[in-house]
Amino acid sequence: MRPLQWALWWVLGGAALFGLIVYVCLRPSSGMAPWFPQIDKLQHAGALFALSFWCLALVERRAYLRVTLVMIAVGAGIEVAQGVMALGRSAEWLDLFADVAGVLMALGVSLLRRDSWFAKVETWLQPT
Repeated sequence: MRPLQWALWWVLGGAALFGLIVYVCLRPSSGMAPWFPQIDKLQHAGALFALSFWCLALVERRAYLRVTLVMIAVGAGIEVAQGVMALGRSAEWLDLFADVAGVLMALGVSLLRRDSWFAKVETWLQPT
């Protein structure tokens, strides 16, 4: 893990984000037709991008592969859970592909930065 001044808060924020994403993905379906076909693919990619980007900012670059694999497993786990639940959700391969795309986009953006964006935020919040 990166040496961050507010590491505990960043970890707790990531846990809250994880909980929110799991809840939203697994709550019972509203049954309403989406206003945009396949919007759920964008939602899956966006959610896994956000969670992966958050988690990648917590660790050193040498741990990026492990975090990436864990995030892909989270996406797969959500799809499995949607498939076994009887709450109007279904598992779809395209959702899993969207999850993987979101994770890989977060990895790509994280690789472009040398430092964690958490460290940057912490420097902005330092009293002058």
